[in-house]
Amino acid sequence: MNETRTRRGFIAATAAASAALAGCSDDGGIDPERIDTGERPARGDETAPVTVTVFEDFACPHCRRFNAQVAPTIVQQYVEPGDVRYLHADFPIPVDETWSYAVGSAARAVFEEAGNGAFWDFSTAVFALQGEYSYDAIESVAEEVAGVGATARTAAEDGTHREALDADRSLGEQWDVSGTPSVFVGAESVDPGPQSIRDAIDGRL
Repeated sequence: MNETRTRRGFIAATAAASAALAGCSDDGGIDPERIDTGERPARGDETAPVTVTVFEDFACPHCRRFNAQVAPTIVQQYVEPGDVRYLHADFPIPVDETWSYAVGSAARAVFEEAGNGAFWDFSTAVFALQGEYSYDAIESVAEEVAGVGATARTAAEDGTHREALDADRSLGEQWDVSGTPSVFVGAESVDPGPQSIRDAIDGRL
């Protein structure tokens, strides 16, 4: 994995809370289902047989490419039919000291104020602006997709959800995440390429 793909964050509370949520499965491995508590963006059927968790940094160009080229395929082929529950987790490396946290905090605010659908719409639109981030741009996108522009801007400027982002990053470190995007199919870390993800999902269906 490219060394520039590194670090993450999202959940709520503190790193200690994250550790508690991470938990262990009976065989001593990580249990991704235990972080699906409603405290993070998720899409797909809650009873889907496979969980995919993706750790990302909103300033990471590899994450932008993943969201444009890989995630839509996984959503279409597996999430929409009900085979996969897809979870977002933040891992601010940070690629950019300002925007990794500012955009992540804004995305968290959109999620909390307007829900899952708004988060995914915001995520897609804001990744497309990567390299041109500004507080005006964040506000504009959040207003357009969810009508919460002012709230998202305040969260970005004030780092309202920085503690939550760092807690998610701590969770990622427990999972041995070392770059972004990092993809887990169940408890297995897989290459973020579409075929690797498809193979790992198909092996669990």
